[in-house]
Order: sequence, then structure tokens, then C-alpha cells
Amino acid sequence: MGADVAGKPTMRAIRLDAVGPPENLKVVMVPRPEPGDDDVLIRVELAGLIYADAEARRGTYSVPTKLPWFPGREVAGVVERVGANVRGLRPGDRVAALVLTGGGYAEYALASTGSFRFPGGVATRAADIIVLPGNVSAKQALVYLVNFRLAHLLVHGWTQLRRGARVLIHGAAGGMGSMLTQLAHKQGCEIFATCRTAEEAAFCRANGAAHCIDTTTADYVEAVAGLTKGEGVNVSFNGVGGDTVDRDPLVVAPFGEIHLYGYVAGKSAYHPFSVRKSIALKTFSADDFFATPHFEAATRAMHDWFATGPLLEVTKVFPLEEAAAAHRWLDEGRVIGKIALAA
Repeated sequence: MGADVAGKPTMRAIRLDAVGPPENLKVVMVPRPEPGDDDVLIRVELAGLIYADAEARRGTYSVPTKLPWFPGREVAGVVERVGANVRGLRPGDRVAALVLTGGGYAEYALASTGSFRFPGGVATRAADIIVLPGNVSAKQALVYLVNFRLAHLLVHGWTQLRRGARVLIHGAAGGMGSMLTQLAHKQGCEIFATCRTAEEAAFCRANGAAHCIDTTTADYVEAVAGLTKGEGVNVSFNGVGGDTVDRDPLVVAPFGEIHLYGYVAGKSAYHPFSVRKSIALKTFSADDFFATPHFEAATRAMHDWFATGPLLEVTKVFPLEEAAAAHRWLDEGRVIGKIALAA
């Protein structure tokens, strides 16, 4: 942090001036945010990276990227200042926050307790700020802040996953995949995890997966058929997309469900009558859940998990100046668990 010619404090931040490759992310000096009456200024220790950040950087996200863009919606750090209308937070509190307005790839982030409206019209708080218990580090908090609650919405809100079910989790070594694995394992489910390396497979097994299928050497449809003696799985959690959207009906048992929540392998057309089987295909948007009791239940479950564990933590931390390198990891699918930037 420094000061401008007028003596006002400045800070380092990552800015995108043109959509495109990771190299378009640049470190710039900008004025340090000044909190208003409804705001909380957080000194950022770690900023989490999510796949949506890469999509927005490329200009392929569901919402157009408005330039200049300051990325980063997940932060963990220490409260620096609070506005006059803010209750329940004070300087010195260790916090994690989902900041829907972005700007988390920086030394300081401004989190508003005011209202935010999604493009579809759903309104919620602009920032969801939680005070961290003493046993939870910043590296652990970022793993659970968003992905755990989204996974909880899928497992308990949208799916109502029954105990002992057979579950296929695509990309189980990723941020969402690892949370889905933990929650399904707690439900006593038999988990079939797709992965691409021995390192990913080891991570998935340690996290609760019963079977790991390396999709670089095996056909996951054939592998699941062999492991289940042709019976298939009850639920597929699919954040991969691509051709798996059409192939998943082959591995899901009659009356099973396919949950589509992402498309890291791209978007493709779905042919619903390619398989003669009674299955449910469900899409997922977290926006629809923020104002429902399901999100409150997911938040309570996250705090319970903080108290009881087991807790994963960020697997790799990049310096703020290496935001482009971190995004290359996202683009290349090299992420195991959660990665972050250190301010």
C-alpha cells in the first residue's frame, strides 16, 4: 500500500481492461476504498479463485463483463473499518466474505451490507460476511465459504440425497467436487469420482471417494457399469458439461437424477430421447436459492462443519502479482481443491 500525489492511500489490485487470455490481468495501483455507512473494509489476506472468474475474464460468462473489471468475489482477511450502519462486525475481526460486486483480487476489499440485484431480478445482500471461529484459518475458510454452501444446496436442497445412494461426481478433485464428495460421504453414499491424474485420485480417495475413474485412460460409462454390475448410479453431479451431458443418462439408473451445475468442458446440445429411461435432468443456479430457507440451512451447516470437520484447506497460493499464472491453472484444469491469491 502507498499514497497518491494528494497523500491519499493507494493499494495494489488486479484489473482487466480487455477480455481475453490470463495475461490481460494486470497489477495496478488504485485508491484504497473508503467505506460508506453500510460498508465494511477488509484487509485481504487471501482471495479465492473460482471458475466463473476465468469465464468473466474470457468474456464468456453468463453476465457480460463490464470493463474495466476488478475480479474477485471471495476474500478472507481482517476487518479494517466499518460503516456507521454496520452491526455485528468490528475492526480486528477475522472474516471471510462473498463480495458479489467483486474487487477481491486486491490488498483491500470493500464489502457492502446493502442490497444487490442479480440480472434475473433476485435481490440479496451485496456481501455475505462471516466471522471466523478461532479454529478456522483463512486457508480453510475460503474452501468452504462458497463451494460448501453451493454443494449443500445441491445435495440437500435440490437433490435431497438419500443415505447410501450411489453418486457419480464429475471433477471430484475440484473446488465444488471436493465439497460434494465430503457431503455425499457424510450421507454414507458410495462415491464414483472422475479424475485425470494419480494426484487427483489420491486427493479424492482421501476425501471420501470409494472409486476413482481416470478419464484419460478409461471410459467412465464403462467403468461405472462394471463397478455397479450394470445397475448404474442414483445421482450424477456434473459440473463438467461437454459430451458428458449426453453420456450421463447411460450411467444413471432408472428414476435417477443428473444435476448440471457447470460446463468447464464447454456447452453442448442435449438429446433427451437418446436413452429410453425415466430420469430427471436438473439445472442449477445459486441465485434462486439466496432468498430461501435452503441458503440459511446451508450457512448453518457450514458453521457446524467448521466445528466438527474434517477441514480441507487451500492447496496452492499464488502471490497477487501472479494472478495471470493462477488463471492459467484454471484454464488448464490443473487445480486440485482450491487455489488463492495472497495479497
